[in-house]
Amino acid sequence: MTADQCQHMRSLLGMHALHRLDPAATAAVQAHLDGCRQCRTELRELRGVAGALRLADPDRVTDEPAGPPTSLRTAVFTAVDHERRRQRVGRTARLVAAAAAVLIVAVGVVVVVSSQRFLSTDSQPVAFTTQPAGVHASASVENRNWGTSVALDVTGLPQGQRYAVWLERPDGSRMPAGSFIAGGDKKMSMQLAVGLPMSEAAALGVSTPTDQSPILRAPLHS
Repeated sequence: MTADQCQHMRSLLGMHALHRLDPAATAAVQAHLDGCRQCRTELRELRGVAGALRLADPDRVTDEPAGPPTSLRTAVFTAVDHERRRQRVGRTARLVAAAAAVLIVAVGVVVVVSSQRFLSTDSQPVAFTTQPAGVHASASVENRNWGTSVALDVTGLPQGQRYAVWLERPDGSRMPAGSFIAGGDKKMSMQLAVGLPMSEAAALGVSTPTDQSPILRAPLHS
């Protein structure tokens, strides 16, 4: 297995742990797992997370949840940098990204947070050049040691429709960053992570799982 194959398949392991992939994608992931011991190990860990999420109570998710403590961001990224020095940051970052995707799909909502708590002065705003009428979206990206952090705000997408967020490479291939369920006129604010360096990404986009045409698309480099 090549590193690119593993990286792509690991981005689907969270959905696979929840049995949310379509039959074709499930077959492709299973075929990869048959020959990849490392991905099988990660899937076992994610299944434990998926099992614990069955105990979650979606009714306790409020419209205005309490924000995380200000020390959370520093603690999280300090831990990630420490893991990198021990040459384990790649695996840790993929687990964090996949676990975040599992949480979004399992609860069925995107928890609204104050994006200002997560963004640093190094974040770069991007402008959407593809954006339907009535839809308002803004985003910023930030380069990290493990890939790219994406902050996305969206209002006006049809309520209840699921959307996929991705980074696009110069050759047109895409790296998934996560998914969300639109809230109609309610503003959806998301903090996403993808294991693709910002220097290797040409655009940020949003599409439906059944149609690859971008509904929202923003170039990352002028």
